[in-house]
Amino acid sequence: MYTKILKRTKLILAVTLIFPLSISFAEPIQNPNPETPVAETKPYSSPMKEKGLDPDFNRHMFVEPSLSKHSATSSQFWLNDVLRFGLYLRPRQENRYNLDFNASDKAYVDRTLQTSSLYFLFDPSPYVQAKVTLQDARVWGGESPASTGDLRANFFNNTADLYSRNQTNAVSLNQTGVREAFVVLNKLPFYSKMQIGRQIWAYGDQRLIGGGNWTVNGLSFDGVRLMFEFEQIKLHFLMARPYWTQSGPNGVVSANDPKLNSAANGTDTTLVGTYNSFTIPDWVTLDLYSIGIVRKWKRNPTNPITGLPATSPDDPLATNRSRQNQNLVTTGFRLTNRTKGNFLPEGKAWDFTWESAFQSGTSGRRIQDPYLKEYLPNEWDNIRTERETYTGQMHVFQTGYTFFKKLRLGGQLLYASGDKNRADGSLSTFQTLANPRFGVIPYFNQVAGISENINAQNLYSKSVSLTYTTDAFGQFQITYFQNDKAEKQDAWYAISGAPNSTASIGERNPYPVSSDKGSTENFSNNSYSSPYALGKRIYTEVDLTWHGQINDFVSLWLGVGYLQAGDAVRNYRNSKLQYNAQTQSFEWNQNFLQGRNQLAKEAYMAYAQINAAF
Repeated sequence: MYTKILKRTKLILAVTLIFPLSISFAEPIQNPNPETPVAETKPYSSPMKEKGLDPDFNRHMFVEPSLSKHSATSSQFWLNDVLRFGLYLRPRQENRYNLDFNASDKAYVDRTLQTSSLYFLFDPSPYVQAKVTLQDARVWGGESPASTGDLRANFFNNTADLYSRNQTNAVSLNQTGVREAFVVLNKLPFYSKMQIGRQIWAYGDQRLIGGGNWTVNGLSFDGVRLMFEFEQIKLHFLMARPYWTQSGPNGVVSANDPKLNSAANGTDTTLVGTYNSFTIPDWVTLDLYSIGIVRKWKRNPTNPITGLPATSPDDPLATNRSRQNQNLVTTGFRLTNRTKGNFLPEGKAWDFTWESAFQSGTSGRRIQDPYLKEYLPNEWDNIRTERETYTGQMHVFQTGYTFFKKLRLGGQLLYASGDKNRADGSLSTFQTLANPRFGVIPYFNQVAGISENINAQNLYSKSVSLTYTTDAFGQFQITYFQNDKAEKQDAWYAISGAPNSTASIGERNPYPVSSDKGSTENFSNNSYSSPYALGKRIYTEVDLTWHGQINDFVSLWLGVGYLQAGDAVRNYRNSKLQYNAQTQSFEWNQNFLQGRNQLAKEAYMAYAQINAAF
């Protein structure tokens, strides 16, 4: 064997001598002309470091334009060329008094709220970006005590948030979590890009879809957006799951899972739609949108007359059938000359915005006339039913004129339809979507006032405002609102969208009952069932606000609003009689006899807020 190895070695050496074996390794390319330097490839640097953050990466804050611009363009917080971090802190003191106009329970609120955010933005290449925002939302002094009877317990925090299986209520402690966590894929086919994950959407004046950053915790959407964006055209297709009941594996649970939380009685909800903008620079922007919300019905209310579940096949008066979906479609347009980031047009004194939205679809309920029972007692099963359909609409016209580049006189008309007869098959009350219902800078209180006491439902609101911007002392604004019912028979709706009336009427129950809380209304548009004159005016509101920037990173906001109840609330509170729909008769109002829930016609709201944006 050794002889064979020796022979092979000699053969290799001979071949090597005849054909020299050369092994070369990669070497730097030599410059043929030493006088001309070789161009070096620079590492990637995010263009946002020089130009400022793209608006989609700065949606988690609610600050004035000057502070937002400085935060977006500051280069101090870039850790390197591709990674940036930022902070947003907002303590807010609120005082609210008698916003329900109830002399028996004036509901004085004195609280301090705080929103704190820390975010990280990654931009490692032209093909991908990502952002993660951690947020804590709390009420000062709102933590649970460490142990009962311990005097020091009131100063402990971060107590564990405990839930028990099948508990009847779920009270969550102050919220700390992930506000944003998304990735953006750029340069996809057809010049598109895609945003996937938990994100904040803001479209138009945010009357329908927005971040809700004026609230302590804001809104986020778990979903995906496909975007085609060109210089003058933006086409967005979006889908989100705002409410979902299914839990995940390995102990990852949904707070909305009814198997784990009996208080979670909501339904699986999907939001899908498109929002498109067409801009002629420095002239006008036209937005066209269509947004759909699909919900699965799972509730089983009980019919107040038969006592059977409303989904029972034995109940001919069932108002809510199982296995039916709610399909709400909102289609509309928005036309404005605020073509650059929704700010006042540069170099122009006059600004305007016109937006209209129309609703269609079905609520998932089938409506029957319960009064036919009296005339057709043996033909219940043959009573004809009809689908309840959405027919609401909203129209907003807003305009202003700026004098001397400092003084702006503005006005707004807002109409959100109501429903004269909530017992029929047409649901004409405009249904608000995931909108923040408050507005955006520089029109932050132009929806319904800083009191946040009313929603854009069954509302005809007229307002005028005067804004004066100084060079050294900030911005002053005074605004007057006159909020009326669009339809006297419909309810006055709170900022949450819940009617300030009986819960059964809010759910379109055909058998309304009396309630201690509410506003004037006539459920079936029957003038003979109203014990008092239905009022039109809900309330008027006067707001005085001031915004001032303390330095490059911090601003201070102050505001106070005064409200006065109108005849819609006054007639209800002072009513001596009430109508009982079950007995179809008038009876004494027990609240009046016992001196409860009488009218207190005045209310106010005040706040002070610090904004720190880094």
